[in-house]
This record gives sequence, C-alpha cells and structure tokens, in this order.
Amino acid sequence: MKLTAWSLFKRVGHFKYNTTTLFVKSMPKVVPEYKQEARSRILDAASRVFAEKGYHEATMDDVAKQLGVSKGALYLYFSSKERLFEAMSRTAPRAFKEILYSTFNTQANPIESASQFFDAMMKRFGSNPRLSLEILSEASRNPALRRVLRQNQEEYANGLASFLEGLRKMRLIDDNLELLPLAYSLIALWNGLETLVVSGLPVEEAKGAWLEGFKAIFLQHRLQQSVIGSKRIDKKTS
Repeated sequence: MKLTAWSLFKRVGHFKYNTTTLFVKSMPKVVPEYKQEARSRILDAASRVFAEKGYHEATMDDVAKQLGVSKGALYLYFSSKERLFEAMSRTAPRAFKEILYSTFNTQANPIESASQFFDAMMKRFGSNPRLSLEILSEASRNPALRRVLRQNQEEYANGLASFLEGLRKMRLIDDNLELLPLAYSLIALWNGLETLVVSGLPVEEAKGAWLEGFKAIFLQHRLQQSVIGSKRIDKKTS
C-alpha cells in the first residue's frame, strides 16, 4: 500500500486497504504503525514553516498546508503550536551532533573541517537567523520553552565537551583547558555570530570570524607543540 501524507493522518475508521474499506466506529487513534513517521513529517514541516515565517507568524494552519492535511490531524499529535515548537526544538541537539561528527575527522585539514561545519550549520539552522532571537525573546516569557532551551544548551555543551575530549587525546587541545567551559565558550561564539548576522553582518564575514576564532583556540596549541618539537630536535642534533 502506498504511503501518502494524507494516509499517515487518517483515522483508523476511515483507512482503506486495496478495495476493502475497514471501518471501526468511533476510533480517534492514528494508525499505530505510521505514528512515528507521521510525527517526524510534522516536525520536518514545522521546521520549514517556523524558519520561513518566524515563531509568532507561523500557525498550525501553515504547518497543515505544508503537509497537505487538515489542521485537526496535527492536534492528534500536538495540542498547540507551543507544544509543536517545543518538540521541534528538542531535535536541534541531535542535528548539531550529526553535523559536528560528520564535518570534523582526524584525516581532514582542521580549517577545512571548521569551514564545512560553518556551512552545514548555516544550511541547517541559518535559513532564518532572526528566528533564534525570536525564540530567546519568547523564552523570557515562556517558562516551558525556557526549560527546553536550557536542556538543549546542556546537550549541546556536553556533546561538544565529549567531542573535545577526543581532540585532546590526539593532543590537539591543551591539557590544562577545562572542556565544558570551553564548550560553552564555543557555543557563545557561534550564538554571537548569529546575532551579528541578524544585525547585518554578511555571512561570509561571519564565516571569516568563525575561522579566525577557531584558529586562535585550537591551532595556536598545535603551533606551540610544533615549535617545542622543533627545539627538541635542534638540541639533539647540536
């Protein structure tokens, strides 16, 4: 049976299979085997709508139109726009982690990896940079959203600190650095650049600032290690 956007949201009582119509009276549940896929499709559509229109302008009708279903179908999964937005926000740390590990690896040039990371992050999160500021503004008035953002921050920081630990094992990061505060510093750098983009800084200039910051934090240590190694070699040969 072909799976369509509409069939995902049909009630069990109105579901058709081939030429046989299954009718179960008064069953408001969504077909169980499609529930997770339907939820994923809603979140994907919501992310596009919120990115395009912003938090306040976006409506449940907009998300329903993006999917090609009725607004009532969305309420089978999310009781309000706020609940939908909270669920969408919870997917961000996982996307960040996927970008982080896919762009940085031990074989690639660090600057090239940092450049690819910037491009991937802008593609995933930068289609409407004003949305980030709008979310922060809304969170100052919405305790539930503020809790979600705080949880996201912790996931970002802990995931990044774990990644940095791997870099330290490869002797790319100074042993004296505290990794969790460093992770928060990198997050602050990224968030600050997002703010500058919103205020008019061209994306290419923001990317340049990101790369310079990356070099200052990471490559300086590698340069120092290289200098120390060269001095040791000179001593042995003299």
